[in-house]
Amino acid sequence: MEPAEPSALTDYLASLNHPMRSSVQKLREAILSVDPRIRENVKWHSPNFFLRDDFATFNLNRPQAVQVVLHTGAKPKPEHREITVADPRKVLRWAGRNRGVITFPSRAAADAGLEDFTDVVRQWVSQLE
Repeated sequence: MEPAEPSALTDYLASLNHPMRSSVQKLREAILSVDPRIRENVKWHSPNFFLRDDFATFNLNRPQAVQVVLHTGAKPKPEHREITVADPRKVLRWAGRNRGVITFPSRAAADAGLEDFTDVVRQWVSQLE
């Protein structure tokens, strides 16, 4: 997978017209802090993150919420071992095998959940092949 030019996501976020834009930026920084190999681009008109394959994609379709979908690639990979996550605060909602969604309904919720979010992403990334 080829990364977008380095400023593509930065440019995208600079022009993003979303009430939770500052939360999107904080979540982006949290994802990038998990592993120095993580790369980013814009995919499906949203921030997307990958190592060898995509693993996290934002959903910004709702104006008063930010969702981050965690996955193992654009297409399901039945051969990928099942990802498990210790999530005591239940920030991750499982949407299928190896597919989870984290939803922040407000900036306050995103700020309060940033540490838990980072922990879940760290666990997710550690299990990618």
